[in-house]
Amino acid sequence: MMTIIIDGYNFIFNSSSGINVSSEKLQKLRDETVSFLSKYYNIKKNKVIVVFDAYRTDETVESRYFVNNVEIIYSRKNEKADDVIIRLAKNSSHAIVVTNDNGIRKSVEGTSCSCLSVEEFKTVLRNPGENYNREDSNNLEIHGSRKNEKKHGNPHRLSKKERNKIKKIKKI
Repeated sequence: MMTIIIDGYNFIFNSSSGINVSSEKLQKLRDETVSFLSKYYNIKKNKVIVVFDAYRTDETVESRYFVNNVEIIYSRKNEKADDVIIRLAKNSSHAIVVTNDNGIRKSVEGTSCSCLSVEEFKTVLRNPGENYNREDSNNLEIHGSRKNEKKHGNPHRLSKKERNKIKKIKKI
């Protein structure tokens, strides 16, 4: 079973345009996001964790809730969601982190996790039965790839990082 760790507010703000940040609207967007992800869980049965910032509250402990089979985590006081996501990624093996945040992507890069942007994740969810191959990998963003650097080995074979990412996408 694959674990998918999602940067909650990053997912919301990259999914919707023209968001007015009122607390009622934000709560509605959080609920819609969880509902969307629970539909995914009902089909694929992969563990889904959504992490939200709550570091400006007075909660001294991390809050964890389960809503429609989706685990929702709010960070504790003085802790950002980024820190929680990085900790979860380092403690879980073979997870996928969904975020557009470059800081998180760089921190997670050294673990056994792969990173997908919000757009890539939504593309995969829209076409769940499609097989991804070398041609499709050109459309996927490989964070930190060096286009101008001379490669060693077989020039027709994807890098190990790219192959692992595609292998995990196939499991989504």
